[in-house]
Amino acid sequence: MSQMTHFQEITIIPDPEIAPYFIWSKLFTQFHIALAEMKNEHGIDSVGVSFPDYYFDEKGKSSKLGLKLRVFAPSKEDLETLDLDKWLERLTDYVHIKRINEVGDKNKGHVVIRRYRHKNVLKQAEAFAEHKGITLEAALIHCAKHKQDNKPYPYINLRSISNNQPYSLSIIQEMADNETQGTFNSYGINNAADKVTVPHW
Repeated sequence: MSQMTHFQEITIIPDPEIAPYFIWSKLFTQFHIALAEMKNEHGIDSVGVSFPDYYFDEKGKSSKLGLKLRVFAPSKEDLETLDLDKWLERLTDYVHIKRINEVGDKNKGHVVIRRYRHKNVLKQAEAFAEHKGITLEAALIHCAKHKQDNKPYPYINLRSISNNQPYSLSIIQEMADNETQGTFNSYGINNAADKVTVPHW
């Protein structure tokens, strides 16, 4: 794997008529399809994203993704192959896409972006009931009181391409001490256990 040397920045254009989360949903749906196709057709899975204006509030009142998405790749050619202008052409009234640029000396650090999966209370309770040798009902009561630690990370509402079911893509973005190279999933982020970084400024 190589260093992230090039990027493209997408900015959601503020519109008093349309909430940003609605645009995030449309934008990320297209982006997800584009990355999946890029992997299937070209074998490229080295494109990662960051949210420059990301903010997480433990209480959940002001957690936000912001209005910007940075798309990173280890080469200009990878971003040309991705061709964001083509995939987002129906959203040109809502987003501004900058041309491909070099990271150069802009980088001030590294961030890890990964998906946060909300914990399923039933699964937690089943495991706890088995561990403690108690009934599922008692375990459910205990877990509802003590074990539910779902956190209010910012999220994007999406629909499954295969069955059209709605789901939320909750995003964790954290600073990292060191650069870690690797591959990303078809959302341009890490799976839960991975810690591949992208540049941050």
